[in-house]
Amino acid sequence: MLKKKILAIDDSAIALKQLQNILESKYDFVGVTGGLAGLKRLDNEAFDLVLLDIEMPVMDGFATLTSIRQRMNLRDLPIIFLTGTRHKEKVIKGITSGVEGYIVKPANSEQLLAKIDAVLNG
Repeated sequence: MLKKKILAIDDSAIALKQLQNILESKYDFVGVTGGLAGLKRLDNEAFDLVLLDIEMPVMDGFATLTSIRQRMNLRDLPIIFLTGTRHKEKVIKGITSGVEGYIVKPANSEQLLAKIDAVLNG
């Protein structure tokens, strides 16, 4: 059976490595640093889900999300914000921005896997 393919977009190499350690046994995992790199991968490969950090330099998660949703073929791609931000305004904006989930880092692996599984398998 083919594994579902997940793209993680984060500015932290450490966070990406931690995600890889949690997800690689169950999913085909790709991690990229920054929103622009994420968009480039999405333009060239098909993914089943995106894990997206909010606070990144150059292009933050909200700008990345907007760019993803502007692409017709990616409009329905499931996205989960996975971020360290606890600022009330950003949390509310994140939850109401049309993503499938909002998880605060550091996320425990069981919580993260359960949320991904729920999103991918409805």
